[in-house]
Formats: sequence, C-alpha cells, structure tokens
Amino acid sequence: MFSPIIAADLQGLISKFGLHQEVFIAHLIAFSVLVAIVVIFGIKPIMKQLEERRQRIEEGEAMHARSQKELAEVKETGARILDEARESGKKEIDHAKQTASRLQAELTDKASAEARSIIENARTQAEHDMARQKAALKGEFATLLAQATAQVTGKVLTEEDHRAINAEAIRSL
Repeated sequence: MFSPIIAADLQGLISKFGLHQEVFIAHLIAFSVLVAIVVIFGIKPIMKQLEERRQRIEEGEAMHARSQKELAEVKETGARILDEARESGKKEIDHAKQTASRLQAELTDKASAEARSIIENARTQAEHDMARQKAALKGEFATLLAQATAQVTGKVLTEEDHRAINAEAIRSL
C-alpha cells in the first residue's frame, strides 16, 4: 500500500538530490572499508589497552586487599607479642619483687643478729670494764682509807698495816 508511494517518492528524491546508485555504492564500500580500518587499527587496540588497564586495576585492588589483610595480621601479631612481653615483664617484676623481699628479710635478720652480737659484745666489754674499775676503785679506796687512818691515828703505817686495812676494807665492801 505504501510501497508504490515510497518508491515514487524515493525516485523523486534520488533525481532531486542527484544520487546515483554507482556512486552511492562506491561511497558505501569506502565507508565500510574506513569503518573496518578504524575498528581494526583504532578501536581494537584501544579496547585491548582498556582491558589491560582494567585487569591491572583489578590486580591492584586485589593486592591492596591482600596488603590490608596482611597489615591486619601483622598488627594482630604485634599486639599479641606486646601482650606476651607485658605478661613476661610483669612475671619478671613480680619475681624480682619476691626475690628482693626475701633478700631484704634475710639481710634484716642478718643485720639484727649482728646488732645483737655487737650489743652483747659491748655489754660484756662494759661489764669487764666495770669490774676493772671497781677493783681499781677498791684499791684506791683502801689506799685512801689507810692514809686517812694514818692521819687520824697519827701513826706511820707500815706496809703490813696497809695490807691489813686494805683487806679489811675490801671485805667490808
């Protein structure tokens, strides 16, 4: 129905615009060859490069994901090592504190024993010194007593008198 109208109009258009069938076909073939050359030498290499670039981007993203995973593992390992080191350090510190407390107690006991020994030695020495001083005082007292007796009696005492008075004074003390 529309075919004869379209065909008549198409013939009118061809004659009106000067379209010739041989020239049209030649242009169509040239255009097709040009499109084929552009596709083969232009679009395909560009598409190949785009595909390679896409693959590199995907590989980079995969590497980035692996790196992030490895980084997380390294951080986790580092945190675990730090925790272990802290625990080990705490144990070492506790052990050192216990050892220090034990040594302090031992040294305190030893120092107390030495102090008691020194005090006992000093006490013994003081007792000996006191005994010597008492003996010296007794002798001096006896001598003073003999002199006092000689002055009171007015008699010169002999050595035997001195000894007798000294012995009597020492006995009475």
